[in-house]
Amino acid sequence: MSSAPNVDERRARTGGTTAQVDRLLEILRDAVQRGASDIHIRAGDVVYARIHGQLIGLETGALAAIDTREIASHMLATAPNAPSVEEMQDYTGPWSAPGIARFRISILKQRSSFMIVMRVIPDVLPTFESLGLPAAVGRAALADFGLVLVAGIPGSGRSSTIAALIHHLNTNAPTRRHIVSIEGSIEFLHRSQKCSVTQREVGIDTESYEAGIKSALDQDADVIVAGEFSTAETVDLAFRAVEQGRLVIGKIQATDATTTIKSLLAHFPQDAYDAGRLHLAETLRTVIAQRLLPRADGQGRVLASELLFMHGAVRDVLNDPGRLSELRQVLADGRATQGTQTFDQHLADLVIAGKVAFEVAVVLATNSLDFELQLRGLRR
Repeated sequence: MSSAPNVDERRARTGGTTAQVDRLLEILRDAVQRGASDIHIRAGDVVYARIHGQLIGLETGALAAIDTREIASHMLATAPNAPSVEEMQDYTGPWSAPGIARFRISILKQRSSFMIVMRVIPDVLPTFESLGLPAAVGRAALADFGLVLVAGIPGSGRSSTIAALIHHLNTNAPTRRHIVSIEGSIEFLHRSQKCSVTQREVGIDTESYEAGIKSALDQDADVIVAGEFSTAETVDLAFRAVEQGRLVIGKIQATDATTTIKSLLAHFPQDAYDAGRLHLAETLRTVIAQRLLPRADGQGRVLASELLFMHGAVRDVLNDPGRLSELRQVLADGRATQGTQTFDQHLADLVIAGKVAFEVAVVLATNSLDFELQLRGLRR
């Protein structure tokens, strides 16, 4: 006598036709095995997967409107607390394909048909080593209080870096701490280990980033992870949390350490600008500014980073409003003793290691001529 199917097995057979569900699982299995980070399913087109940053068409054949409706019906029927396909207009939430992967799915209607965008949620948490970040980043993550910023454009791997910071804290904290993470969508699941980890999703568990941070201040949080520093209120709440002895980790859209400082200070009103700059000099611990570049061998992408770790010379620059333009040189000079580095320094390392092509690096360098001269000196 066979045993009753478990929840995952029942879910995999609920909603949509059996043939369409089987086809979906085959597509997802192929995409995940090829290293896809996102999968796009829409009527009238083949399925696309974002692999190493590029959208690649899969050999699925064009899907009809009925196909995408059946797929959407299956996902909604098997996702927790999701509406029916008839009731849905926009839906975002978790979904699992047993034996393949977990996903964050976004289902929408366009031109009276359904489109599904799926973000693959990795089972293995990233580490500094796997991302190509130095161990010194971990020391900043273990600070008792202060501000840690991860800068870059969307798609530069900031979420992975923040997940690595939380994972490092969760596995290395000398004393148990309460981490509250407010996220636009939960991409990595953290199980409490040496820390208690609370993950809250904007729009589902809390109204907004600001509301989540305010609540965290009342929830005995030792560490607050704020998804995006994009408003003056978010920045103000982050500073308030630091003043109360918390460590705050956040994302910000900026291209390097200098523009990160400028972007943060731009949220302060003019009459509070100088006070904000001095406060930042006392509370900032680390800036990790990053970009993802194509590997020279064509096999994926590699992280290039600019690193700021607070020390005396950096603090002196921040304390003097006329010296911010000197920050890049201070980071370059502090590489050997403080672990700081500029993008150009790391780009040169990646070229010498054969990970990034010179032609790619020289275009992205802050100063192409200086970069070429620096590279020649390192190659001697």
